[in-house]
Amino acid sequence: MLIRSMSPKVISTDEIGDIKDVEAIQYGICCGIKGIFTAHGNNLNDISLNPALKSLIEMYVFDRIITLDKSKVDRIGKIYRLDKNKKEYII
Repeated sequence: MLIRSMSPKVISTDEIGDIKDVEAIQYGICCGIKGIFTAHGNNLNDISLNPALKSLIEMYVFDRIITLDKSKVDRIGKIYRLDKNKKEYII
């Protein structure tokens, strides 16, 4: 309802975790909306273990996936970038 009534350019959500979150993200993307999303996981493989997140990763929804370094507060761990030509995430 929010997407239809407010027509946002960007949506942001914390802790994607279940299929309802994924459905809302897919709907927003189909409407041309960009997004910033968070989820728990240590690396791309770890994140892919969550079935809901796995479907978004396999659809190449994300341009970038950024992990945080657990050993240091507020430090970036790895940045995975989508190579649209190869259809894969690279570091």
